[in-house]
Amino acid sequence: MSDKKRVEQLARALGASRVVILGRVEHTPFGMAALTERVKKLRSTGPGGTGRPSDPEATVPRIIKFKSRVWDRLRKVARDQARVTGRQVSPAQIASMLIEEILEHKTSRRRRAQ
Repeated sequence: MSDKKRVEQLARALGASRVVILGRVEHTPFGMAALTERVKKLRSTGPGGTGRPSDPEATVPRIIKFKSRVWDRLRKVARDQARVTGRQVSPAQIASMLIEEILEHKTSRRRRAQ
């Protein structure tokens, strides 16, 4: 059954008079507030505390490829974080934080299940 048919079927079952498609909703294991708190904790590691803030524990540089639409979204999140926190972070830093958070979340869920 297609997504459209499922939505129509659900709407009928709920007695909806109309259906408004809101678009795709992304679910993440943590909210943007948690990301903002992580960005606020970054430190400038350059000489004299200058330079882009980063996590001093992050020591393994790697180059990975992203789809352009994903990179655009990461860029937007980085801009939003810069506006909210006053700290200039790169899209790659945002990606790194998201990956770490997701892996930590999965590991802690697995431990609780055991």
